[in-house]
Amino acid sequence: MKKIENQGKHLCLVVYGSLPPETRTRQASMFNDATSEFDVLVASDAIGMGLNLYISRIIFPTLKKFDGFKFWDLTVSEIKQSAGRVGRYGSNFSVGEVTCMDAEDLPLLNSSLNSRSPTLKENHVEGENELN
Repeated sequence: MKKIENQGKHLCLVVYGSLPPETRTRQASMFNDATSEFDVLVASDAIGMGLNLYISRIIFPTLKKFDGFKFWDLTVSEIKQSAGRVGRYGSNFSVGEVTCMDAEDLPLLNSSLNSRSPTLKENHVEGENELN
């Protein structure tokens, strides 16, 4: 984030999973506000869940995820969930761009975006037994 801002052309906001929901919502609102000075959102995959964002471009710094122990490639669903944030109906950007910082990741990105989404075989809702 600082590297982007130090270039002197952009001001950044940040969104990641452990931010309180109110803070994530506030960051999203500031990013979406056309009168705001913030024009870059640096985010984890937390942007894929529950935030309405006006995004014209997503640049994946990597297509790997770290769980605290090991790295693995993002799944097709994870890539599509984040990439699907760009060019959304009703936003300022009806068409968007998705790319990677590392050219080595482009084959995985392209194959993921061009493949069918996996079919959900089973659904489990936490606490569903208590609902009956």
